[in-house]
Amino acid sequence: MFRCLCTIYGLVVLASREVEGFGLKCLRCDDVLEPRFCERIEYCQDGDVCGVQRYRKENGDLSFWSGCLPHSNCAKVTNRTILTTNSRRAVHGSVLCQECCNGDLCNSEGCGAPGLPTSRGPMCFNCAHTLNPSDCHHVTVCGANELCFLGEKPIFGQRYFTSHCEDVHACENHASAPIIFGRKRLLRGQRSYTPCSGCCHGDLCNINCNATFTPNTVVNSGSTAAPSGTSVPERPGNYAFYAQLTLMAQTGHVIFKNVTTNEGSAYSGTTGIFTCKYSGAHAFSWTIATSSQRYTNADLVVNDVAIGSSFTDSRGSSVAADSSTGFVVFNLKVGDKVRVNINGTADALYSTFSGWRLQQNNASFYAKALSSLDKPSSASHGFEFQSVVNNGNVYDSTNGVFTCPETGLYALAFAVETSGLDFMVYFYRGGSKLNEIGVWPDSSNGLLQDTSSTLQIFLLTRGDQIYLYPSESDARIKPFHSTFSGWRIENPTSNTPAFVEYISSSTSTTPIRFNREALDITSSFSISSFQAPKDGVYLFFWNMEVSSRHLRTFLEVNDSIVGRTVSDGHTAGYDSGSNLAILRLRRNDNVRVAQDYTADGDQTMISGYFMFS
Repeated sequence: MFRCLCTIYGLVVLASREVEGFGLKCLRCDDVLEPRFCERIEYCQDGDVCGVQRYRKENGDLSFWSGCLPHSNCAKVTNRTILTTNSRRAVHGSVLCQECCNGDLCNSEGCGAPGLPTSRGPMCFNCAHTLNPSDCHHVTVCGANELCFLGEKPIFGQRYFTSHCEDVHACENHASAPIIFGRKRLLRGQRSYTPCSGCCHGDLCNINCNATFTPNTVVNSGSTAAPSGTSVPERPGNYAFYAQLTLMAQTGHVIFKNVTTNEGSAYSGTTGIFTCKYSGAHAFSWTIATSSQRYTNADLVVNDVAIGSSFTDSRGSSVAADSSTGFVVFNLKVGDKVRVNINGTADALYSTFSGWRLQQNNASFYAKALSSLDKPSSASHGFEFQSVVNNGNVYDSTNGVFTCPETGLYALAFAVETSGLDFMVYFYRGGSKLNEIGVWPDSSNGLLQDTSSTLQIFLLTRGDQIYLYPSESDARIKPFHSTFSGWRIENPTSNTPAFVEYISSSTSTTPIRFNREALDITSSFSISSFQAPKDGVYLFFWNMEVSSRHLRTFLEVNDSIVGRTVSDGHTAGYDSGSNLAILRLRRNDNVRVAQDYTADGDQTMISGYFMFS
């Protein structure tokens, strides 16, 4: 039984009709906060379109209606609406906006409400027991590592169908064996059949029992776009890698051969290329170190197009080395190839390349300066980066503000480059610093350019507005190498291991004793070391500041070196070196940072979080 809107001289009422239609599939809800939260669909009659109405209820609250509409109604907006939610209750209100669209599930957005994220898991049918798969009208959006499942089994002598989201690893275990109606032994006249049971990838794909389910390689029919006509093989799962340079690299394509982590085996230490196996948003970080009066421009390249870049400059009267770290968030398709190209030289050991797939239905963004940016005119907004990858419409390039879409745990990262200046840059919220951990790009004493980077973890509340703001009035950041990015951490829970530690003053102690703590969800960091509370893959970022000296630091796991940074403040006065590592740890593994000289306060920090098991 389905309902449709019928307009009678400005009054919208609801009538009932029986439909087993073959028209559009539209979300169907009467009273939801946003259209994308609707978890029911209806099949439209031929000629109908999907519609969204935003209305104000008599108590003043704003709400949304969604469903099928006759095409002739799309140009009309009535002033008075009765929206029946069931046989005993009606919602009265005034329609403020009505929009129509033509496409399955297209009314997941409209009238100013945001749509489904561009990167997410599939929307799947979600019913416990139906006589036919098409009898299911409830849907849900699955997680990044889930597919749509459809299965059937006999209950009380009747075949019933079940549909829901299923973990990709569980999908591999589904196998269909013949089922016999009647006695256990197959006798003459008894019936046997092989029930459908399997997973598929793509919005609302789990409605057809004639579909071919393949557990290890599934077909992407396109979560957010219509199929192109050519099936694209997807391999859902967790993907993350971390590789280091073993020998100095010259201008060209860099091959990071020392592969420490390669979850999902998507990175090749032979070619230096990451090949996307599962479409969606991915994050990448690369660190390039150079020395001996050299300078190097590095590009993160996707299919021969430079998406992000960094600049490393060791030119100066007594500078021995310099390094810079870049970040990118980018939406990839299966088969896309990602690598690092340089113009210059990259030193071994300190130069690294990392990448990981973000959860599909989590917000993420990447903003890049395309021109020099001066200090914002108001402390209520930040540097206005012009070029944006914006999953979930969470970043506003007109004021430089990231708005938290839902309460949770977030990773925020930035890199800022300057020339001839020195100043601090912090994360801000509401005109105040989020914490005392900033970065200090310093090229005021001889360096032509300098870059500083940070990655920090925050517990944010929905509506929080975060931006980058400098300490000095003459602050100016350079284009192309200055970026701001962030993402909601995968499956955040109250016990997700995540921490941010820093030092308040210079220390020569090794391993470094971090005497200030901004965050530690599971109390797993103790002064100088992080102890893994459970098995899994973790991300670590550390930034080391030095004053008037050369400094090397070493990320260690159980006393074994797994990562390095280099900083040199001989000429500039201050210099920072950072790096990022993705590591698979066992429970109780110890991670710490050792140093060979003296780290400076405030900017010297380490952060990390649990990614997946």
